[in-house]
Amino acid sequence: MAIYDDVRERLDTGDIVLFSGKGLISMGLKIGALCTWSHVAMVVRVKQPDVALLYQATPVCKAKDFVDGNLKNGVQINVMSEAVKAYNGTIAVRHLSVDRTPGMLDALSRFRQEMKDRPYEAHIIQMVKAVWDGPMGHVEEDLSSLFCSELVGEAYQRMGLLPDNECGGKPCTEYTPKNFSTEGGGLDLLLGATLGEEIVIKEG
Repeated sequence: MAIYDDVRERLDTGDIVLFSGKGLISMGLKIGALCTWSHVAMVVRVKQPDVALLYQATPVCKAKDFVDGNLKNGVQINVMSEAVKAYNGTIAVRHLSVDRTPGMLDALSRFRQEMKDRPYEAHIIQMVKAVWDGPMGHVEEDLSSLFCSELVGEAYQRMGLLPDNECGGKPCTEYTPKNFSTEGGGLDLLLGATLGEEIVIKEG
């Protein structure tokens, strides 16, 4: 098993971070999806100061928001080392291999501004529908509140890494943590992008 310090220098914007929690909702999501992982987030790498940040939508995080210094419920961006240290569970990283163009990074920046301070998805049924396949699994796209994989899926679409709904892709509401893991069968990534193997950086 690697540790956070082993991967820190390689972390870059768009890398996927997977979490396996121990709470009741986490256990239910893992069982429903037949997946190890219950939460997904994305790395945002800032050069000045040099810091790896964790972009996520979560109902609870023991690490403060990097921008305003508050503990938040919903869309937030945290210092990754602090979030890793505070998390009670298993964490893995998947490095994204792609040419990170200025246009891609600008699109992500605009998306982050648009999603700033959006609340976490309050209705558990939305998350359950995303996890369970079949006719009951379709959920209309609504970004007024978000769950974790919805945020990451939409971010990837805005960055041009995944096809959006209008170009034959699926709504971001239908992505789950499993889709971003090696257990998900692979994403149809664009721009020649690939995601690496899961590197476990914390076991819990």
